[in-house]
Amino acid sequence: MEQDPQPKWEGKVSTGLAKATADQIWPLLNDFFNLHNWFPSLATCYGIHGTNGGDNRPVSWSIERLTAVDHVERSLSYEIVDSNIGFRSYVSTVKVVPRGDDGQNGCVIEWSFNVDPVAGMVLNELVRKYEVGLQQMAKRMEENAVKEEETQLKWEGEATAEVRVPAEKVWSFLEDFCNIHKWIPTVDTCYQVEGELGQPGLVRYCASSSTVASEGRREEIKISWAKEKLLMINPIERCLSYEIMENNVGFKSYVATVEVLPINGDGRDGCKIEWSFVSDPIEGWRFEDLNSYISNCLQFMSQNMEQAVLSG
Repeated sequence: MEQDPQPKWEGKVSTGLAKATADQIWPLLNDFFNLHNWFPSLATCYGIHGTNGGDNRPVSWSIERLTAVDHVERSLSYEIVDSNIGFRSYVSTVKVVPRGDDGQNGCVIEWSFNVDPVAGMVLNELVRKYEVGLQQMAKRMEENAVKEEETQLKWEGEATAEVRVPAEKVWSFLEDFCNIHKWIPTVDTCYQVEGELGQPGLVRYCASSSTVASEGRREEIKISWAKEKLLMINPIERCLSYEIMENNVGFKSYVATVEVLPINGDGRDGCKIEWSFVSDPIEGWRFEDLNSYISNCLQFMSQNMEQAVLSG
């Protein structure tokens, strides 16, 4: 007498991600052949039979075939076609569900499956393994999304100015790292703090003063200051890079590169100064504010350098 078949095992687990949106997580999940990037117990995962729906990926315990992808619903389904741990008739769906009306309040990853009962396993134990695996995978994905977002949020800008004097002369002014106040009117003072002149590691202190109104309409002098470290200097290429360290202006991470480029040939007839920067957003500032500030400083600096040479 044949025994009645045992009912299918069905399970569903989910986990929430507070710092990543569905739009950030879905591309990671949809990358079917790179599951090992996010699943700690997988040493490798790769695609065979092409790169589109219906293709297979071998993983540590099975060969899995992609059966459906829905980019609108942010879901995919797959089945196990061969297994070394006893999975038979296994089908799974993974879905990313946005949180909040605008989808900006994080997301939830849902992972459901049904499978024939597996010898030597208990359904609750299998579900628990899925919970642990999903939580580990979601944590890695969220960390990646946050890192990518932080990178994208960097402010990047560049300003340029032409100078009608030789490039070599302009470079001699710029490489004098601790005397930038000679050329930028808003910088009141600049001097060496530590390190060796002309060498990476040199630190300068720069300060500017401004008059601000305080309570009771009394005017006060506000000092804005920063310590800046020389990171790289190349006299042959006529360029240098520096970073802002301690400061009271609000800079968290700021790195700038200043380069002198000849306009024609060897630059004896004139040159161009390029000042590029990468910065974390500054509280109370817009990107346009910082970009405009750098551009204005460069214009003043180039004019003063040009005047110093032509009048000399």
